[in-house]
Amino acid sequence: MSQPSPHLDRLRLLRPFAARLCAGLACMAVTVLIQLAYPKALSYFIDNINLQKDMAWFSSLALIMLAVLAVQAVAATARYYIFESTGYMIVTRIRRQLYAALIDQPIRFYDKHHVGELNNRLTADVEILHDTLTMGMAVSLRCLCVFIGGVAMLLTISPVLCLMLVFFLPATLYLGKVTGKVYRKQARLMQDGQADCAKVAHEHFSNIRLVHAFSQQRTARTRYAGATEHALSLSVSSSALFALFRGGSSFLVYLALLGTLWFGARLIGQGALSVGDLTAFILYASMVTEAAGAIGEFWNAWMRTIGATEWIFEVINAECAPPAAAGGEVRLQGNLAFNDVVFSYPERPDAQALKGIDFAIAAGETIALVGASGAGKSTIASLILGFYQPDSGSISFDGVDAGAMPLAGIRSKLAIVEQEPSLFSGSIFENIAFAVAEREVTLDEVKAAAALAYAHDFICCFPDGYDTLVGEHGTQLSGGQKQRIAIARALLRDPRILILDEATSALDSASELQVQHALDTLMQGRTTIIIAHRFSTIVKADRILVLDQGRLAQQGTHAQLVAQQDGLYFHLMRHQLARAQPVAA
Repeated sequence: MSQPSPHLDRLRLLRPFAARLCAGLACMAVTVLIQLAYPKALSYFIDNINLQKDMAWFSSLALIMLAVLAVQAVAATARYYIFESTGYMIVTRIRRQLYAALIDQPIRFYDKHHVGELNNRLTADVEILHDTLTMGMAVSLRCLCVFIGGVAMLLTISPVLCLMLVFFLPATLYLGKVTGKVYRKQARLMQDGQADCAKVAHEHFSNIRLVHAFSQQRTARTRYAGATEHALSLSVSSSALFALFRGGSSFLVYLALLGTLWFGARLIGQGALSVGDLTAFILYASMVTEAAGAIGEFWNAWMRTIGATEWIFEVINAECAPPAAAGGEVRLQGNLAFNDVVFSYPERPDAQALKGIDFAIAAGETIALVGASGAGKSTIASLILGFYQPDSGSISFDGVDAGAMPLAGIRSKLAIVEQEPSLFSGSIFENIAFAVAEREVTLDEVKAAAALAYAHDFICCFPDGYDTLVGEHGTQLSGGQKQRIAIARALLRDPRILILDEATSALDSASELQVQHALDTLMQGRTTIIIAHRFSTIVKADRILVLDQGRLAQQGTHAQLVAQQDGLYFHLMRHQLARAQPVAA
């Protein structure tokens, strides 16, 4: 499959705004025609000022020029507004396209790209298109028209004098072409450098409490200074290249004008050219050389834009899986099976996270996943949720291979409650209603779910009730309150399979008791998979799966496993069992 042209990729963005751009081009044509007529009118004035005795002709000429200039001002204003506003529309459109492409990317994409980097791409990288794609292109097109019209006028005035420009104009255009290739590569490096700066800043802002707690402000400043120093060196080198181009173009322009003056003076002395014609020729020559320089400058800017936005179009044009929201209806009873599943994370292909995992869970059964950190517990949860696909083996729901079922349909029957619940900065209502994507959720539905999660009472104590803003990551709520909102969200989803990622481990005793009541309500009649470390949670499971370095080491009930004193489960539970003995007694 051939790669799309980077030039056509950018130009296609103009298609939806063709009508506006045509109106802008019409206004531009008016301004170009008036600009090209001005030197000729000046030539006529200079050559006839000594011949006219009646000043009435001058008054008439002045009125005509005034009217023409007024038309030019109106056309220039309309042209600027149309192209500038269209630029903002294009930027908004491409930003939406990029956001849609990013939000549909698989989880492995986010394993490779930092959130701060993506935010920078979504803002700074897209903004580059504004100036180049509309105003810059319009200015260069106007310059091209001026260039062609100016050359035609120069030929009508003095073809001999035009020979002075034959060398200078191609040299200016060639200079722009050569430097443009370098600009494209340099621009991509500059955007990568800016993205790295955004990544470092986002990391420290997101963990600002930790930074202050460990007095690491100096380290944060040092890391950001290092990132910005690299970005600065790239920007300075690019500026040096651009300065050389501007200086070389300027030298060629003034050299061409100097040569024109020298040769024109000789033609006037020979009577082959009038003073007015020489004046008009110089003005046209200035227009043409300036337009040639602007065209070369735009080409450099265009190549910089292509280089700076390569990443954007790579993401937009990349083939990715259909959005999860497009899935069909799936009916699940809650049976789940892993069939000899082998899996490695995309970023660590040489280290297997799961090694031939094989187990089955019946509908309504509660399973606890136990093991040391890195044993594979969270990996199993990620595979169930469809964040990744097994390298080999299969996962089945109700005996049907997950690969043969729509992912969105499977996920509509799943819910997860995490140890640290993921909450958005909006209202409590919005966070609970987030459980349902396919339709609007009513306040009564949210209240019913909150009541089952033992959250309704504390929500009503807030002055704004369900409209209370929870803050970034739910910072305005306590740990127990956040957990109960997450449980209410899961209840509203009404899943067949529930994943609990140590949902009470970070809570105090009073909060844990309230959350546990809510979890008991949530687990009723559902297949439940608990990622657990605490004895009080594990002992309630119908069956326990013990994982060791990606393998299934043991499985059975608590009583069966604790009786195997040489087994891994007994060693994992030894200290917790010692603490639990007084309670058991």
